[in-house]
Amino acid sequence: MTNLPDTDAVASLIREAAQTEAVPRFQSLAAHEIKEKSPGDLVTIADVETERALNKALSALMPGSTMVGEEAVSENPALLEALKGEGACWLIDPIDGTINYANGVPLFATMVALVIGGETVGGWVYDPMHDVMAMAEKGSGAYLDGQRTVLPDPPDMERYSGCLHLSGYDRELAATAARNFGAVGPLMVLHCAGLEYQMILRGRMHYALYVWTNPWDHAPGLFILEEAGGHAARLDGSPYDVNVVRHPWPLLAAAGREPWRQLREGLFGLPE
Repeated sequence: MTNLPDTDAVASLIREAAQTEAVPRFQSLAAHEIKEKSPGDLVTIADVETERALNKALSALMPGSTMVGEEAVSENPALLEALKGEGACWLIDPIDGTINYANGVPLFATMVALVIGGETVGGWVYDPMHDVMAMAEKGSGAYLDGQRTVLPDPPDMERYSGCLHLSGYDRELAATAARNFGAVGPLMVLHCAGLEYQMILRGRMHYALYVWTNPWDHAPGLFILEEAGGHAARLDGSPYDVNVVRHPWPLLAAAGREPWRQLREGLFGLPE
């Protein structure tokens, strides 16, 4: 069994990288420092430099580990194959919510997960603008802002707040959710999965649905959420797999198994 690094040490490295590379550039980007990897998919100099800083720091912390960063994978998709191996891999999302970041909206996060043998064993989600860290190690529970956190009991379903990222997905499922919006509370879409997961940890949101499930976007937050007592699975009931990016069913993360079941049936019309 690979010895796991100290979670606080990893958190310190993430905080340092984000505060050194991302925060000083926020709302100060020149036009040439923002590019499109594909239509609508932005990357900034801050993404690149934050990922570079994390690669260096995490490699030194855990020699022999493999870096699987969002920006590196965009240049070399074959890097994802490392997640299927037995070695230790660091999944890195240097700036989750790049669209927000590039447009001067202070809703973004830096996220890291440690994957060993295809299994997530550590997760960190950092909000640089408010200096709030969520983190967890396998079997040791979840921590938010330095305090052990367990998800609060959810309210009645009609008060569930959450977010739906259904763009480009099955119109029938989207229409069903629209017809059933009266069964739940308000929608809150932050366009930053990391902060949406933190909101669920705080009890301010109760679910989030995602079509696109790149591993760096979800492995860290889902791992922390489940260590805090939450539940996540595809809408067909199949578990989340860090190696599956495209799946016929979207991913539903919720503040527990019972809220997940209620939402699947009451919002999306999918009985057991």
